[in-house]
Amino acid sequence: MSVTPFIGSDAFPVNNNDVYGLVETLAVQNIRGLKSTNRIADAFYDYDVADGKVIEEAVVKMADRQAFTKVPSPSGVPSLSPLDPTLYVKYFNNWETSQFKTTIRRDDIRAIIANKGAGVEEVVSEILASLSEGEGYYDYTKMRDALKMAVEQEYAQEATAYVGGTPKNAKGIVFALRQMFNTLKATNDAGNVPAPYGVPVEDIRIAVSEDLLNLIDVTELANVFNLEKEALFGKLVVIPHDTNFSANYILVYDRKAFGRATRIFDYTQDVLGGARYTNHFLTTERAYFYNGLYKAIWLDVSDAIAAAKGEILTIE
Repeated sequence: MSVTPFIGSDAFPVNNNDVYGLVETLAVQNIRGLKSTNRIADAFYDYDVADGKVIEEAVVKMADRQAFTKVPSPSGVPSLSPLDPTLYVKYFNNWETSQFKTTIRRDDIRAIIANKGAGVEEVVSEILASLSEGEGYYDYTKMRDALKMAVEQEYAQEATAYVGGTPKNAKGIVFALRQMFNTLKATNDAGNVPAPYGVPVEDIRIAVSEDLLNLIDVTELANVFNLEKEALFGKLVVIPHDTNFSANYILVYDRKAFGRATRIFDYTQDVLGGARYTNHFLTTERAYFYNGLYKAIWLDVSDAIAAAKGEILTIE
């Protein structure tokens, strides 16, 4: 079976279905012009997949200027030759199926809560909640790792040329974020995208670690972006303190550059009456990927972080 890599494929992965022996159909055929759409956005672009297994993403290149030539004579005939639009396409099908399981034994629950003020159903609810909590944390790690991989594997483009250098201090980080934001907003091919376009402001996201954000004057950052603090935090994708995510870089991107597709998200249970317990399952099938058709740029700010910490901490 042909499975697309994290950054997708330029060719359609033709797979034979294991059961029916037929070519599997497209899960999502999502062809949009590069002016994009105006949606309420999260950190990733979400695909809710009901049928099929392959996600197709395509963008339409803006039309190029053509020289205008008048018909040379009244009997002349203008050119009727077609000029088809240019499309750039990526395919994704790197699905991963996960299952989260827990067991509930009501007899044992009754034994441990007797005369302690808690009811059986309250305890059952807490146990079942562990399914969604576990899935939520795993989902977070996959999204965190996708952002991290885009930088470490250099799928996203390094942004020094757009900023003019690397920041020297916390104020420099604020300046760099604004420059990177403006670069995405402008019509260009930043991020090594195949066709120039401008990202709608509502689609721009800024990924930073919580550790880095602690060193920045958030009020100043909001003022630089001409936003209220609440609106600014709607743009920020803040990674909580996490040893698996470095504070040494900032990533500014079109949210469509990162995809999270969901085919399965459901709850099932097995009742074992003879053994007097039930098994409960939360099953998911998701794909996480980087879509190079859309802009994403990053910058190393390690020098600025070291300088900012040096002003407030004694570094041993």
